[in-house]
Amino acid sequence: MDFASGEQQPTLEQLDTWCKQAMSSPTAEQREEAERRLRYYFPTFSETLAELSGSHEFSSGQERVLTVFPSIKGPADAARLMTWFLHQSSEVFSITYVVRRLRTLVLNHLSVMSSSQKIELRNSLFGAIRNKYASMPAFLVEDISRALALIVMFTWFDIMDSQDTIDAIFDLGKESDKHAVLALQMMRAFVGEFNRELPSKYIARQRRVVVPFRDKQLKAIFDHALNSMREAISVINGAPDSHSTSDEVAAKKMILSNALLLQRDCLGFDFIGLAPDDASDEAVAIQIPSTWKDIIQVDNFLDPYFNGYKYSDPSISSQFVEVLVMIASIRRSFYMESVRVEFVKRMSAGIVEILSGAIGLEDVENYHHLCRLLARFRCIHTLIEIEDSPVYRELLVATESFTMTGLTLWEWSANSIAPLLTFWSKVASSHDSRDNSNADIAGDVIASSLPRIVREYLRAMIHATSLVVSGDSVADNPLENTDALLDNMALVANIARSSYEVCAPVAIEILREMAAEYQSMLNSGAVNDDTVSVLENQLAWPVYAVSQFVGGRQPYKSLPEDDRLDAEMFATGLELDRLVQQRLQSSITAPASEALELAFIQLYCNFRTSYVSEQGYKATAVFAKLSSFIGINDSTGVLDLILQKVLFNFRTWQSQSGVMQRSLQLFHELTTGYVSVRQVAKLDTMKLLLVNHSSDQFQFLRTIDVYKQRALYYGGLARVLFTSDTSATQFAEFMLPWERVVDELLAMPDAQLAQETVRAELLRTLRDLRGFLAAITSKVNYQMFFEWMCPARIQIVHRCVQMAADTRVQVAALKFIDEFVYNRTQRLNFDVSSANGILIFREASKAMWAYGSGVLESGRRGALVRDIYKDRYKGVAVCFSILTRLVAGKYVAIGVMPLYGDEALDNAYRVVLELLKQFPVADVIAYPKLGKATMALLEVLVAKSNVDLVPLDGAAYEHMMRLCVEAFDHAETAVSSSACSVIDNILTAALENISASKQSRVVDLVQQRKDVVVYLLKTMLNIVLFEDRPNDWSFSRPLFCLIVLDRDLALQHTSHVVQYQPTERRDDLVVALKGLLSATEFVLSTNNRDEFTQALSQYRREVTSKNLILMVPTTQTLGAPVDLLASVDGDASAGGEGQQRNDNEEAMAD
Repeated sequence: MDFASGEQQPTLEQLDTWCKQAMSSPTAEQREEAERRLRYYFPTFSETLAELSGSHEFSSGQERVLTVFPSIKGPADAARLMTWFLHQSSEVFSITYVVRRLRTLVLNHLSVMSSSQKIELRNSLFGAIRNKYASMPAFLVEDISRALALIVMFTWFDIMDSQDTIDAIFDLGKESDKHAVLALQMMRAFVGEFNRELPSKYIARQRRVVVPFRDKQLKAIFDHALNSMREAISVINGAPDSHSTSDEVAAKKMILSNALLLQRDCLGFDFIGLAPDDASDEAVAIQIPSTWKDIIQVDNFLDPYFNGYKYSDPSISSQFVEVLVMIASIRRSFYMESVRVEFVKRMSAGIVEILSGAIGLEDVENYHHLCRLLARFRCIHTLIEIEDSPVYRELLVATESFTMTGLTLWEWSANSIAPLLTFWSKVASSHDSRDNSNADIAGDVIASSLPRIVREYLRAMIHATSLVVSGDSVADNPLENTDALLDNMALVANIARSSYEVCAPVAIEILREMAAEYQSMLNSGAVNDDTVSVLENQLAWPVYAVSQFVGGRQPYKSLPEDDRLDAEMFATGLELDRLVQQRLQSSITAPASEALELAFIQLYCNFRTSYVSEQGYKATAVFAKLSSFIGINDSTGVLDLILQKVLFNFRTWQSQSGVMQRSLQLFHELTTGYVSVRQVAKLDTMKLLLVNHSSDQFQFLRTIDVYKQRALYYGGLARVLFTSDTSATQFAEFMLPWERVVDELLAMPDAQLAQETVRAELLRTLRDLRGFLAAITSKVNYQMFFEWMCPARIQIVHRCVQMAADTRVQVAALKFIDEFVYNRTQRLNFDVSSANGILIFREASKAMWAYGSGVLESGRRGALVRDIYKDRYKGVAVCFSILTRLVAGKYVAIGVMPLYGDEALDNAYRVVLELLKQFPVADVIAYPKLGKATMALLEVLVAKSNVDLVPLDGAAYEHMMRLCVEAFDHAETAVSSSACSVIDNILTAALENISASKQSRVVDLVQQRKDVVVYLLKTMLNIVLFEDRPNDWSFSRPLFCLIVLDRDLALQHTSHVVQYQPTERRDDLVVALKGLLSATEFVLSTNNRDEFTQALSQYRREVTSKNLILMVPTTQTLGAPVDLLASVDGDASAGGEGQQRNDNEEAMAD
């Protein structure tokens, strides 16, 4: 490239070095410095938008521009320099970096280039691929091809020959075999790029192009891939009889492989406009357009795939099956009836041939994709077209044999079991048991296959578990992946439910055989711990099976005979569970099987779901049978049994185990349903638990680091306790264990409270009370807790807050206060004459003051902090949440507190504002929870009804604005919206007071710190102009107030930005900005604000439709001045608006 600047040019070696440092340097400083240097030479005009506003120094009012290399006058020059470097460099890091930058440039600013510049850029990239492909790895060819595809996409309608680029790729592939491979790789990149979902602002342009590409070019690409595949197969298969060299055959194999991959990508294209993540890969049919019929609905279409599979190496044969999977997924309606019958027959025959001869199935990829082919083929095609054909019976027979073998290969290809079960689940779901004897439609094959598959699956998994647990296999234990296990068992249950009378006894038989073996081993007296562990883990499989069989019940399809089988399975599982419980309480030292216990819990859950429903459905057949087995004749007995099981697990299992978590979840479910919680509350077991809820027998209550478990437990107890009208006596009886503990702790001196064992008791008590309190939803119940807690027992919380030596205790106490003041479901709406709201506010203010004063004093002393979040920010965030809930709860008339000299409000505000100023603004982003709590607090503090009560000074105001600016970039949109709301509330209050000629603290702050207004206005304008935020509405509210305060500055800054935009965009941009800045009178009113918000939405739509993506101002892109002020003022009505603006500006000046 010919550099026009007189500045010393960087050498190729320097650029290569910087690229390598930017992408691989271990030090952040070196990476940042390399990035800075590279941005100077390779600007994208959109990568550093935040720098426009400078740092968070409000005094910096100077307009900022970015410095770039003098030769770069615009995006075209930057693209030219990047492509020059792409051609010159041979370093992988360099090419990767520059292609990434070039892609960003093309996405945002290709539209400002002239047609000749776009063509030059496109041809340059095409030439780079053509000339350097031999020396580049495949992923770089793909990256450059994707950038080229992006250019073609964005110039599809603008440049006539853009669509010819694909034809040029076809022509490139004709030059040699190597070029043929390159062309296929480039086409894969094109298909991938056109199918890739671009950011939302490009979606409309992308879809306009994708539709014609899909209808024409994609079909041509698929056809090219088909022809390349057929030609390569003919050469490879004919190689022994021809004069083809080994190199030529190897080249054809490369062509074949890439052609198959291209076909897979074409068939995987998003034909109907859904995002790739919106649909399940295994369930949705491929919606190929009808225009493709002439290349797919041809004679012997499937033959090359099956023949190619049979005669190819495993590396390629697996690709043949993968494409067959995609072909089998094409929608049924794509084929005419006669064609579909032939297609299904040929596909079935091809599969049968592979299965019967076990062709290529020694390769795991072939095996897995063939399993997927079976599942997908049966999911899309019902096979009803061929059920009276011999090939249908052959397919079922061959697949059954294959499945029986495949289920034993769990260690070799564990992920292949699910597709096999899916195939049989689909077969079973459409099978009518009345056709079991109908050999004409293979009913006899299906009837005999289903129970065998159920039996073989369970036997295979039981055997697999014995090998894994005993250490004879290094494979993963299938019992550890509970989600996959339950998914597979659901498929097995669906298979069983279709022929329940023959499949359910299979599971019962296996369970009884193994249970008898287990009991015999326990009764023998000679028990080996390893043997016990293996057998208990094996027992998990039949227990899971019967649980899923029961859970698969459908009331409208279930027969009384099926319910009786469910009762028999449930009773058998209960007998085994009792046996296991006895073993756990015996002297046998073998550890309990977590998998088996989880299976038992699943059995209880599924039986409850199927037969003890919230709707009160009663299945008389199941309970009649249960009564004969275990003496339970109604749903109440089942619930009592489940509760006893849960409590047994509470006593037996450690808190960290999955069994404990699942048991607590089941306990939670029992106490949440409207009917269920009332049934459970009547149980004697539950009544006994309510008066012994803090039992030391429960393992998870002994630990202190499992708050969520404790909350689930005590939340459930609270719901049961308050199910009906709870008397004061019942409540006192329930609280008695806590009352003893708290009263005992209150009597201890501070030195004793600080002991390790006592601190652990404090943590447990605070967390238990908090979990119990969180479940209280009514005012009456909260009143009882309040009266129990205040005024005496709340003192233990205050003493905990003052324990600076243990931040865990402090935070636990603050979180209790946070829940205590939370007006959840209006539970704190006391009577008008009640003083409880003020008492709660005082207690919370006292706690915040004590904690905040300690933190501030520690900061002044410079005390060492080991973990800034745990030791500081966590407690500070809870304090913020407490004050937020106090003010937002609206159960305290805080405005009257200063009138009678109550210092609680002033103390709370003062300590919180001081804490706000203690942490750097950057930590709002670094610690998301702190950021959320901070913005939620500020939003409440400066609300219209509270802003005059907050003792804001200049330092607090400035820090608050800095926090809001930092929060604009928070990962959560809600936080940035809260920051906008804070600014809007402050400015609105100031403008209202200015309009009413009323002096206030807020007016003084806004008038004295005009630099803050200038900074906020420029920052928010930059966000609106340069970025596409999902919460434009939120940004429009404070921006309107800022423009009201200084409209001339808004016009001046906007004119400055427009001045740096390319000439091609400037006119359209001025029109769009005129519509935004003259949409309403900039006088504070609800209607004007709403009109401005609507104008901003219209501006966003207009710039998106016209692709007006603004460029960051740089040192080389300054254009002619734009007098946007005169343009807008010329369209605005003179008089009222101008006079009001002058009044605002004069008030600001005063």
